[in-house]
Amino acid sequence: MDLHFPWILEHTKEVTDLQWLIVTGIGFIFLSWLAVKKVWPGMVQPHLEERQKAIAHAAEQVDSTLRETEEMRNDYLRRLEEIQEETRRRLEEAVQESDRLRETILAEARETAAALVRRGEAEVGRERAKMHSRLRTEFVEGVINAARHAAVTSIDSANRKRLLSEFVKDLGGAS
Repeated sequence: MDLHFPWILEHTKEVTDLQWLIVTGIGFIFLSWLAVKKVWPGMVQPHLEERQKAIAHAAEQVDSTLRETEEMRNDYLRRLEEIQEETRRRLEEAVQESDRLRETILAEARETAAALVRRGEAEVGRERAKMHSRLRTEFVEGVINAARHAAVTSIDSANRKRLLSEFVKDLGGAS
């Protein structure tokens, strides 16, 4: 059986597989060291440092945003407290204003009621005076009618003429 392995072609028969493995291993270690010392700092290290700076910058931005958010939250809380205080104050003012308005309305209502009572009393007084005048007039008319009736029935014509002339004289002397 003839197996061909790629490493067989790389070294001659004078070099054993172990020797070849040791030399290859040393070469790999040397190349790795060379890559770490020369390639890593020049090609990979700047990218890692850049990434580290970006991460640090992002962390600073997050911290800054958190601080700003905290400040905004505190500001909103302070504003809410101010709004609540302003609302409470305005409610108290509104209650006081409503009390003043209520007192004003009640005072006006009392004045209006008193004026209505005065007008009503004045109207009642006028009506009472009219009624007294009407009653006097009716009473006087009743007395005159009664006197007429009594005069007509009890006085004869001679006495009537004499009483009439005395009445006329009394009227003339009274003016």
